[in-house]
Amino acid sequence: MNNQGPIFSARPVLRIDLGAIKDNYRAIKDKVGSKVQVAASVKADAYGLGAERVSRALYGAGCRVFFVATAGEGKGVRTAVGDNASIYVLNGPAPRDLSLIFGSDLKPVINSLTQARIWGDAIKSVNSPPFSAIHIDTGINRLGFPADEFEKFCKNKNLQEALMFDHVMSHLACAPDKDDPYNEVQLKAFQRSAARLPLKPLSLANTAGVYLGKSYHFNMVRPGIGLYGGCATNTPKQENVKPVVSLMAPVLQIRTLKAGDRVGYNSLFTAGKDMTIAVVGAGYADGIPVSSSSEGETFSGFATVQSRRVPIIGRVSMDLTVLDISELNKVPRIGDWAEFLGSNFEKDAKDASLLNYERLISLSTRAKREYK
Repeated sequence: MNNQGPIFSARPVLRIDLGAIKDNYRAIKDKVGSKVQVAASVKADAYGLGAERVSRALYGAGCRVFFVATAGEGKGVRTAVGDNASIYVLNGPAPRDLSLIFGSDLKPVINSLTQARIWGDAIKSVNSPPFSAIHIDTGINRLGFPADEFEKFCKNKNLQEALMFDHVMSHLACAPDKDDPYNEVQLKAFQRSAARLPLKPLSLANTAGVYLGKSYHFNMVRPGIGLYGGCATNTPKQENVKPVVSLMAPVLQIRTLKAGDRVGYNSLFTAGKDMTIAVVGAGYADGIPVSSSSEGETFSGFATVQSRRVPIIGRVSMDLTVLDISELNKVPRIGDWAEFLGSNFEKDAKDASLLNYERLISLSTRAKREYK
């Protein structure tokens, strides 16, 4: 006979709703219409949620074009989705990556004349090499052909033909704010630049760019954060986004504090009255940011317990977080769940002063992953 209460694990659980990811993909597809292809950015392990599982789900929703940052990421996605998909490597070709690119049939994004020459030399002796893409910098000043190099590239017809590119792209800097005039500056720069190259499919819009209107959609859009439950624009009500991920932390201990008791490292929090607290089994090693720690009566982070939001008190530590549960109608049992993220994903990120992208990427692999 079990006299210890419910059977539970002290390990946190990361619940990832693949159905919601597919729904978010279809919502973007509906937004841009049937004539525009919707690719998926699955770089950084699909924003921390598991690129292989996520890519398979998106493939099942009809996605046939994927973007990754590195060739190593591309290899994993190729294994997940099979041969009938295009996988572009945003960081482009590098000498040590060529065997991966060829072996997994990846398409490097060419960002400079240097990369153009690397790729052009690499494919000279290869039968049926992969296609590539051309990335034109239109003002974000990260990767992409800068103006002077692009001018030289436009004049070098032999190099253009040698690269066998099947796509031309750029990237927006200020798309979350539809009123930022830099969006139109980049749009016009992209239109002018693309017109100087052989006619190929074009893409400019990330998730936020989808909501700038049809003129930004071209032949393809490349959403990322919108697939994973995050809002991309300054007006999130326009985005039809379903929550995707919840971090579930088990209650490990219930304690009673007296007024004046201190909590956690550096004694950041001192109880101003008698309190009931729950110590839960997840911390910054699992993706609960230290910036969610609370000092005094100013709360920077919250969790959901018994469908109510409860504040984090004291400093978030590596493996543990302390919650004030004084206002709950019923004291949780040991092993009950405290939920982070979920439907409060955007608020959790904002409260911790983090980008929603950053909040997702911070999720570690220690938590057991449960996909549905």
